[in-house]
Amino acid sequence: MRLSFYFLFILSFWGCKKSSDSVAPEITFYHWKNEIHLSSAETDYLDSLAVKTLYLRFFDVDWNPDRQEPIPISVINISSSKNLPATIIPTVFITNRTFLKIKNNEILNFSNKLLLKISTIQEGLPNVQIPEIQIDCDWSGKSRENYFLFLNILKKKIHKENKKLSVTIRLHQLKYPDKTGTPPVDRGVLMCYNVGDLQKWDTENSILDDKITSAYLKKNMTYPLPLDLALPAFCWGVLFRDGKMIKLLNQLENSELSDQKFYTTENKNRYTVRQSTYLHGHYLYPNDQIRLESVSSATLKIVAKQLKYALPSNQRSLIFYHLDSLTQVNYPASEIKEIQRIFGEVK
Repeated sequence: MRLSFYFLFILSFWGCKKSSDSVAPEITFYHWKNEIHLSSAETDYLDSLAVKTLYLRFFDVDWNPDRQEPIPISVINISSSKNLPATIIPTVFITNRTFLKIKNNEILNFSNKLLLKISTIQEGLPNVQIPEIQIDCDWSGKSRENYFLFLNILKKKIHKENKKLSVTIRLHQLKYPDKTGTPPVDRGVLMCYNVGDLQKWDTENSILDDKITSAYLKKNMTYPLPLDLALPAFCWGVLFRDGKMIKLLNQLENSELSDQKFYTTENKNRYTVRQSTYLHGHYLYPNDQIRLESVSSATLKIVAKQLKYALPSNQRSLIFYHLDSLTQVNYPASEIKEIQRIFGEVK
């Protein structure tokens, strides 16, 4: 009996260790469009992945040089709040130059206006829970003091409403927290995309390159904040003119560049404009160049394994950027689930 009890204890111990050591993350998405109106196909897609939370971009903030103050731009239009997941996390993108330009004594007023704007938009979203607010800003050394002051003020205010504050973290900020500083918030989201140099024509893929991420993600890394993880599920075309990057053409696909009358294929993802034409509402000139960028499921799986071994297992969310009509086509639910399972595998 003693031996049997001891044997069962060992099995139980290792069973518990396996469970706590490898936790499959909850799947969520960013919604980054200017209008919220989920189609039935998008709703079915979310349901198939058991998505309970949606990170909803409410608006952007940029510095207005004429008014000499930060202003909201690209504010979301709520056409319909039907079929939304039970939990919504308002997300606000703020440009780095906003915190470079704003004066220290103006930050309290700015935080009040930002929260008021969020609250106004929130009125159009009845029957959803909002436990958290997220700020997306790629701060720099010169803007850090103002940005962290803003976050401190914001956190104190929303804690009174029993809400948490999270921010986005870039790979270089993960690797060098002593140099970049740790934001004074409750949680972070590690953004594992936009890793390459967008401005250079020779860049292979600026969205995601597992060779670049491997240089940042080392085994058993630590960070002062609990981290959720964000991976890319989008494509775009990078438009160059006279050797300079001038525009992003979001959700541009290979099939749109197949007409040989207008485009010459240089290789699998690079094209030259042969004849003037319009593309996604933009006028193209002869000799303009386009680098088409997307992320394969295979690359996502490689980076998911890098993340799994770099960061301690924890209860976290895996957020895909972003929810769109093409997302469900290019990244079927079965592929998303395979990426999810990587994090749940025993090390």
